[in-house]
Amino acid sequence: MGGKSFCQPFENAAGEILKHSAKCLYKPYKEISKAFGKLPNAGLYFCGFSIILVPLIVAYWTILLGFLLAEVIIFAAFGFLLGVFFFLLGVWPSVIVTLGTTGITIIRLPMNIYYHCLVTYRTVMLRRNIKLLSFILIPIVHLLIPPVTFIIALFFHVPWFSAISFAGFPLKPWKKIAPIHAIVWKKFVTDVESFSRNYGHPSGIPMDWDGRVYGLPVDPIAVIISLFLYIFATIPVTIGVFLIFIIKAIPIFLGVLTEFWKTLNISKSLKWYKGVVTGSQAQSPPSSSTRSSPRSGHAVWSSILKKSTKGIQKFIEGYAKMNICEKYGNIIKSYAKCVKKLHPKKLGKMISGYCEDLSPLKLIPSEGGLQLLCLWIPILLTSIMWVLGLILVLTIPPGTFLLALLVWILGWIPVFILPPVFYILGWIFIIFGLPVLYILLWGLILVGPWVFVALGSLSGPLLALQIPFAMLTNNFYNPVEMWSSIKHGLAKVLKIFRSVDRVTANLSIGKVRLSSSDTIEEDTRVEERGNINYWDLYIERCIKEARRIRNLGWISQDDIESASSSSMIAIPGVTIVAILVDSIKRNKKDKTMIYWNEDNKCRDSNRDYTDNVVNLFWPQLMKVKEALISVDGDLDSAGTWVSASLCDGEDERSEQLKGALENITMKDNTHQKYLKIRSQVENIVHSLLRVQGLTSRLHEIFEIGDDEEPPILDGEQQMMLPTEGLTSDSDSGARL
Repeated sequence: MGGKSFCQPFENAAGEILKHSAKCLYKPYKEISKAFGKLPNAGLYFCGFSIILVPLIVAYWTILLGFLLAEVIIFAAFGFLLGVFFFLLGVWPSVIVTLGTTGITIIRLPMNIYYHCLVTYRTVMLRRNIKLLSFILIPIVHLLIPPVTFIIALFFHVPWFSAISFAGFPLKPWKKIAPIHAIVWKKFVTDVESFSRNYGHPSGIPMDWDGRVYGLPVDPIAVIISLFLYIFATIPVTIGVFLIFIIKAIPIFLGVLTEFWKTLNISKSLKWYKGVVTGSQAQSPPSSSTRSSPRSGHAVWSSILKKSTKGIQKFIEGYAKMNICEKYGNIIKSYAKCVKKLHPKKLGKMISGYCEDLSPLKLIPSEGGLQLLCLWIPILLTSIMWVLGLILVLTIPPGTFLLALLVWILGWIPVFILPPVFYILGWIFIIFGLPVLYILLWGLILVGPWVFVALGSLSGPLLALQIPFAMLTNNFYNPVEMWSSIKHGLAKVLKIFRSVDRVTANLSIGKVRLSSSDTIEEDTRVEERGNINYWDLYIERCIKEARRIRNLGWISQDDIESASSSSMIAIPGVTIVAILVDSIKRNKKDKTMIYWNEDNKCRDSNRDYTDNVVNLFWPQLMKVKEALISVDGDLDSAGTWVSASLCDGEDERSEQLKGALENITMKDNTHQKYLKIRSQVENIVHSLLRVQGLTSRLHEIFEIGDDEEPPILDGEQQMMLPTEGLTSDSDSGARL
């Protein structure tokens, strides 16, 4: 424990007393033993008088040990009293530490609740379900901290300090009060504030965030919002679907009727039917020509109908050509030949084979004698089993034979009666059944479209289920952005209308559509996901933009090499602006495209929704891109001014930077838009600098080296720089 115990002097004195007492008591025994050992034949005397000497020795040692034990008990009692005295001196710090620790938790309770709420609200590392659970548990958990701390501190420090004090160190617990309070203060104050600054950062991103988000797979908040969306969207979806089906009811009916007429032409069908019945023409197909035609929405049922009619046609034509008399005769001949398999000779072969192959006489030895005497019991048992088997062979096979013969004789009745009956029934079906079936089919065609329209017009609530499912699916892969999930859910409303319009148009005559037929729907586009390594592309572009703004004189090589605050904001920010400007130039209509190069184009439809870093920054980048698109005037001028303003840090401006900022003329409202874009980009950069994907590779950006002499350009020359300088030639790619 360090230091000397207050019990040590007493322990030393007690030890000396016990040692002296033991020597004094042992000395007489030692002298007597020594004198006895000098006697001649001492061992013989000891053996002879052992009955007297052994009890004396035992009694002596009992008295000696009893005396020493009494001394030990006395010293232990004094030591215990001394330990109790020290315990009474040193146990009180445990109470002080417990009260002080509990007091710290009580004093810090409001601030720690605030920090807990702040971190829970801001952090991007928790899904909303965990955040909701955390907010519910905040008051319970924090109100339990003081009593739990009091109990733990009391039960921990009282035994600890009591043991130290009782061992002779009553002052040590008093010395531990301040260090323990300092540790508790650090845990409940300093560490909590540090944790809050990191995880409760305004961006919500902790330092070196790797994109992990924790939470339950199902978000209760998302489920509740999806239910509200369903309730909200059911009415317009139901009304819209109802109107689409009602408007297209007649075109759908005419479309089905036309398709059925093409598939099963009535005039050709009647001509073919007449030929089959009269026997004059059996080759005319009842269905329409099978020439290739555009696939329509009727292909599902019309193709089935075509296959069915072809099958019926082949069957009836074959049936009409059938020679019933010849067929009838062949059936009778084939059945008559079946009796050949019931020949009586097979019964005789079975009995003779049984008697010859399984005879018990084969078990009798040829020599006889003693062997016969030993084997008579097995031979007897075998003979009995053989006789039983012979009885079965003589009864079961003949009985089976007679039963099969009886069945064959009775089978002549259906053989003579059924073929003519079936043949007559077949012609009855052809003459009367086909017209009835044709009439029923026409009835189905005349009624079916209206039933389909009625069911379809009432399918709005069922189709509206796509909205909550779309939101929940997007929220599962993108737990960071709730508004993005809501947007995906609401976007399903228009997609449902377009889908219903497209399906009903394929069923309608003339393919009537209420929306533009040239619209390319986003959900029908199939794009490959997960094959763009955006970090490699971004770092490579950062290096290129760092060289560019250095050569323009907007930032110095010293700023880059020292990783100054200005360069830390300027290089990533200028890179973001350059990439977005390139993307807008490439395709202004594609508002979600991020253009890296020809091989790597990232869109909202093909990005990786499981990457939480992308999920967090994508909406922010889209806002900046939308702001750049809405800027009045030249896009290059906007990109140049925003990029230059990002380089305008705490240091004194260079002449080139002044020229870039002052030589661009703009209106006040345009200037406000530029400032807003700059602010948005700067916020993105501040957040990016806390992401592990960028912080772990900053050294690659700031080690570009002074490989080129920066040209000195004035403001007018900078305005004449080619815009191709913003274009990336990066060819790397791997994952998004």
